[in-house]
Amino acid sequence: MTIPDTRLARATMVAAGVVGAACRWCSRLRYELAPAAATFGLTGLAWWHHAAGVTGVENTAYGLATAASAALCAKGLQHKNFRAANIGLGGVVVMADTWIGAGLGPSVPSLIATGVAGLSAYAAYVPWLVKHRHERMALQMKAAKIGALPAGMGVNVGMTGMTGDTSEETALRRALVALGVPPMDVSSIVFTATGWHALVTLPPGKNTSAEAIIAKRKQLEANLDLPGRLRLSVGPRSNQLMVRMQVTDPLASPIDWPGPSITSIEQPLTLGVYPDGSTILIDLSEDHVLVGGGTNQGKSAAVNVIIGDLVSCDDVQILGIDMKPGALELGPWRKNLLMLADNAEQARQVLAAVKAEMIRRGQYLATLRGPNGEPVRKWTSKHGPYWVLIIDELAELLRQAPDVLNELVTINQVARAMGIRVVAATQSPSEQAFGGKGTDARQQYGTRVGLPVHETTPINMIYGAGALGAGWRLDWLDKPGKVMVSSARYGEPNEGRCYWMSDARIVATSNAHATANPGPGPEPEDDPTPPAPRGGGPGGIRPTLRSVPVFPNGEEIPGRRVPLWRALQQAGDAGLTLNDVVAMDLDGYAARTSVQAPLAQWAAKGWVDDTRSRDRAKVYRLITKHVPVLVPAKETSVVGR
Repeated sequence: MTIPDTRLARATMVAAGVVGAACRWCSRLRYELAPAAATFGLTGLAWWHHAAGVTGVENTAYGLATAASAALCAKGLQHKNFRAANIGLGGVVVMADTWIGAGLGPSVPSLIATGVAGLSAYAAYVPWLVKHRHERMALQMKAAKIGALPAGMGVNVGMTGMTGDTSEETALRRALVALGVPPMDVSSIVFTATGWHALVTLPPGKNTSAEAIIAKRKQLEANLDLPGRLRLSVGPRSNQLMVRMQVTDPLASPIDWPGPSITSIEQPLTLGVYPDGSTILIDLSEDHVLVGGGTNQGKSAAVNVIIGDLVSCDDVQILGIDMKPGALELGPWRKNLLMLADNAEQARQVLAAVKAEMIRRGQYLATLRGPNGEPVRKWTSKHGPYWVLIIDELAELLRQAPDVLNELVTINQVARAMGIRVVAATQSPSEQAFGGKGTDARQQYGTRVGLPVHETTPINMIYGAGALGAGWRLDWLDKPGKVMVSSARYGEPNEGRCYWMSDARIVATSNAHATANPGPGPEPEDDPTPPAPRGGGPGGIRPTLRSVPVFPNGEEIPGRRVPLWRALQQAGDAGLTLNDVVAMDLDGYAARTSVQAPLAQWAAKGWVDDTRSRDRAKVYRLITKHVPVLVPAKETSVVGR
């Protein structure tokens, strides 16, 4: 054997090192390239050997290696040792390819031999690779479930499908595998100022869908074992999962309200901020607004921020319905409200006034024409002030006064064209709270503000069907005041935080924008007629709300029963007989039977005493200790601003 030239030998060694490094790189990043890289690497070395010159001794060595591999394959088949047979067969293919390349150099036979060797390598490699991956993933899942560290079990966490370009991607892949869902692909992780996010492609199947993974969020978060808060949502395709990890939370602390941000309702008002510092905008001139969330989670704060912006606008008049006795939430804004109700009877009056105003505005718009004679179909501030009706505890209003449902549905559906908007807040956004089937008023609230809830049921009730799976996870909001807004402006779930107003700030803002109060107005009619337009559009003084009589148990007395109850109050201890009441000619009580039924009912409840008699007739009198006090009227009538 001739000793090759020293420089040629060194060059060969360098080339072999380069090819080896390339093979290792391909094997580490793309396992599927390993057989091809090895095959072409050996062929390249064989061609290099041909260029250096192949002696007879070297040809003999190639031949003996090929024959030995063939003999190993034959003995393996003879003794049914398939592992030895496969090794021998592989050796035959490799040595034959190398021998042909060294003997013939770059040529068609050599390329054919290389192709055959490559195909043979893949035929053996692909089944092994698939089986090996499945075994490794099964072992990883078993290790994760029993709590043992893979490294302690001798498992290489860098095996196929388990390692990403970053430590976060590796952790995500391992966490999904431990959950029993090996990912098909994980896009490159994108890092932001507050954390990172990635898009995961999941294998097909019901138990491996994005919705199934979202339902196991807490387990996945534990498997990740990374700092931050995990957020999951369905990706662009049904088998894709958007994974977001928030490492820092710029919204952890309350954010003080910076003050009014608008001078007209036709401008978008600011409700709060997003983590990137951008403001959350509400287009109140375009849509009604629904504010929903759990108890003590910030609904009233959101309503206060909305009112805080509206009171600074010259083209808005605000009306309020607060179902907490005494108007505890909207009461501090009393100086800025056109009307304020704190019980069902007063709420009926407010809604009646709003409906009457809606009708009058519609008739007013019908008389207007545009520059080219076209009809005017939409109210703007040039026609007069917008009206905004604020309802706190909508569900409670409909429980106490279910008869106002039709009025409210009509206002929601029709009043927008007349410049009337509704802002409704509720902690019970059930179907019944919005009218039940067929009259679901939620569809009329184009802007929906969601605050933290304690369970998932209200989420779809606030945002609509499918919102839960689409990522509108109000149950993941971890602090009161955290908010997600759905509107024409915001179509994707994004966590923000609503501004916060202290009681002192509310009082100061209310005083700064208080309107003139001319004092109590006249007692309104059952169907009040708004005053005539002023200055080209509706406006003027609105009446105060009248006193509401109640039963001894606090329930409001139905309107048809009020005259009879007042008559008993005025009769005092002397009381009234059935004939006495009929002789008064009260509306609805012209016959003894119409009087006897309610009196007997009140006597059975212990509110009326019927043990006395006069002229052989039973006397009915109110029991003194149960005589109720009328709810005082709210002296809140103001002039339009």
